[in-house]
Amino acid sequence: MVLLVAAIAVCWRPLLAWWADDAGNRALARGQMTGALAWFAQSLGLEPGWRMAHEDRGRALLARDPRSALVEFDYAACGAPCDAEAGDALVGMGRPDEAVDRYVRAHAAERVFAAARDLARAGRYDAALRLVHGLIAQLHDDFLERSDLAASFATLGLLELDAAATKPRQARALRSQAIADYATASRLSPFNEGYLLSLASAQMQFGDRRAARTAYEKVLELHPHEPNAETALHSSMGAGGSDQ
Repeated sequence: MVLLVAAIAVCWRPLLAWWADDAGNRALARGQMTGALAWFAQSLGLEPGWRMAHEDRGRALLARDPRSALVEFDYAACGAPCDAEAGDALVGMGRPDEAVDRYVRAHAAERVFAAARDLARAGRYDAALRLVHGLIAQLHDDFLERSDLAASFATLGLLELDAAATKPRQARALRSQAIADYATASRLSPFNEGYLLSLASAQMQFGDRRAARTAYEKVLELHPHEPNAETALHSSMGAGGSDQ
């Protein structure tokens, strides 16, 4: 009995803190941010130094208060997950260069692309492009990072084409740059059909039709009867006209 009482005396605070943290995560999953923050506050009131609860509180704060979220992620210091989340917070604070540093440290290139797409959806194309360029500046053309580098250039191409649709004065330059970036992505990852299809489509619409047909033919070498490539090639043959 004495041992049981002693165990309860020692463990009740961690157990209640865990229970409150779990309740906070369930509230967070339901989108109930205010309730989640209340539960995390209760958990940290019981165990102020519990790093996992600090990370969870940071995730709840991220959308509404990225500065405070960053403090929580840095306190939690949970490695790659916290570095990636800190990158999200820094993007929200308008500090893209520091965000990229955190994303690279976390090997989280996909988080850069997701953040760039979010910025583009908000009409902030310059910020989106700057974020991806910042990632490219830190990547290397080697075995470990070449895939992320190719994906970065493909993301640039997508963002540039989207930006061109909203910036008529810069549209031609943006579309030309998108074609160049898709070409770089395809060079870095020559067996990626998606990059080749994007390159071919951009060339067909805005660039060199002969180069577009060459790209579609490369897709069909990799994937015979790929429907998008076959349809585009048949359409281009039937349309005739100039190759430029």
